[in-house]
Amino acid sequence: MAVNPISLVGRFFGRFFGATIGEAAGYGIGGAMQEPIKPLLQQLANETWATATAAGVGRPLSVGEAAEIVAEDVELREWGVAQAGQEGRTEQQFDAVLGAALNAPGIPQLFETWRRNLIDDAAFEHGLRKAKLEPRWDAPLRGLKARLLSLDQLANARQQGFIDAARQHEEAALQGQDADRADISFELSGLPLGVESMQEALNRGLVDRATFDQAIREGHTKTKYTDLAFALREPVLSAETYRTLYLKGWITQAEMNAGGALHGYTADQMNLLYLEAGRPAAPGQMWTMLAREVDGPDGTTMDKAQFLKGIRQSDIRPEWGDPLYAIRYTYPPLFQVNRLVEAGAATPALGVDAMRKNRLAPEWVAALEAYWQGGGTATTDSHVSKAQTQLWTRTHTSYLAGEIAEADARAALTVAGVTDAALDGVLAVWNHERELERKQLTPAQLKKAYAKGVQNPATGATWTRDDALAALIGRGYSPADASTYLDL
Repeated sequence: MAVNPISLVGRFFGRFFGATIGEAAGYGIGGAMQEPIKPLLQQLANETWATATAAGVGRPLSVGEAAEIVAEDVELREWGVAQAGQEGRTEQQFDAVLGAALNAPGIPQLFETWRRNLIDDAAFEHGLRKAKLEPRWDAPLRGLKARLLSLDQLANARQQGFIDAARQHEEAALQGQDADRADISFELSGLPLGVESMQEALNRGLVDRATFDQAIREGHTKTKYTDLAFALREPVLSAETYRTLYLKGWITQAEMNAGGALHGYTADQMNLLYLEAGRPAAPGQMWTMLAREVDGPDGTTMDKAQFLKGIRQSDIRPEWGDPLYAIRYTYPPLFQVNRLVEAGAATPALGVDAMRKNRLAPEWVAALEAYWQGGGTATTDSHVSKAQTQLWTRTHTSYLAGEIAEADARAALTVAGVTDAALDGVLAVWNHERELERKQLTPAQLKKAYAKGVQNPATGATWTRDDALAALIGRGYSPADASTYLDL
């Protein structure tokens, strides 16, 4: 059966201090008695508060607790004033405690809102009060509103020419950096030219080795690699250049492979580059090789297979190989075909086929066909024939005298009706005549030889009057004219 703690306490106090608790209160409970009765008193207090809260009566919150709750907007101010009143605090006292409980942003956030013009100066100072800073700090803190450039930014700004050394020193000093350290920051800011650019400058003689080494240091490259960077300044020919040099016979295959290896190419890859370069003979050249039955690149007589291989290696698509092989033959020009047809050595049909394959316009092919089928001759007027005979004679005389060139003689003979087939033969005879004329003495030389009695190479004797007369008559003089010429 549970014991009522209140009754137990009552009996306890009644046994030692009298009939009622009220009487016990009149006596001081000694220190030795406090500890034994603490559990009983705590139990009594617990039971009392349980009874009170069950009846809707609770212990009031402290003024500080009520102010914290109102500050967090959990309850309204009137509730907080009522709680404070239960502790004997006035409304004014509660508002004072509430004001202390209300917080402002922290100093960094306070500065940021102030810099962005989200609060005014008065609100900033109020925030300082909430941070529990004395008013004596208001002016110095207001001086921090404008941000300073960082030390690195100051060094870079000076390096890039936006500020001078004096301003860098001044603003760096505000951040605890003296002028000597500011100058070091300035030297550390920015980068020199890249390694490749410095190598080129060194090759051109624009910088010396010391400047090159300094640029490597300032470029944040480990100094243990400086000599390597210096050695790499010399350019290396491209793999394609080595390939081409081998193709042209300037270097050996081994040298080509060694040059390609400088770029990481294997010997097999260099061989592929070599196969990709150069070109075979042109189609026309290969046609000549086929006609003359010379050996092709495979070491055997040139044939279609080697021709098609050459076409493929010429970057011509393979499907064009057979058509190009089919047009390997050539056809004689018009003047030769015309001679053959007129001479009966070729039929008109064969001549027409040749002209078509020589790509003459259809209308000209038709005209030639009509001409050849009509016999290839035309009726010539007698006056024209007479004029052609006279032109022949005049041309012969002028050509032997050296008055016209062979080209002029050919043109004149063509007009005189000489065919192309006969031209070469006529001129060959005339050239022989021309040589003989050049070897003979001139009329003046004949007269002089007769007058001085010079030896005649043909007879071995001296020139006589009869010899001179005969020679002049042979050159076209009449006997009377020849005699008169010698007597003058």
